[in-house]
Amino acid sequence: MVSRLRGLWQAISGAVRKLLETPVGITRSDDPLATLYHQPLPPRLKWNWWALLFGPFWYVGQGLWIHAIILLAIIVLSGGLLLPFVWLYAALKANEDLLEFRIARRSFY
Repeated sequence: MVSRLRGLWQAISGAVRKLLETPVGITRSDDPLATLYHQPLPPRLKWNWWALLFGPFWYVGQGLWIHAIILLAIIVLSGGLLLPFVWLYAALKANEDLLEFRIARRSFY
C-alpha cells in the first residue's frame, strides 16, 4: 500500500515539476530564412549536370528568365558559334546563379 502511494506521489510530483518547468509566453522559433542567408556559398564553378543537359532552358525552369534570355541572345547573335561555351557556362555557374537569385528575391535592397 505504501509503495503504491509512493509511486502515485512520484507521478504527481513529476507532472507538477514538468508543468512548472514549461516556459511561459510565446517562444520565438528559428528564422526560416536564416538557412538561406547564413549558409556557406557553394564552391565556385561547381558542375551541374542538369544545367549541362538543358543549358539556358534549365534557367527558365528555375525561374531565372533574365539569365536565360541573355544566354539565348548570345547564342542567336553569334549565329550558334558560342553555343558550346554557353552550355559550359550554364553547367558551371548554375548553382551559384540560383543561390544569388534566391537571396535577391528575399532581399529588400
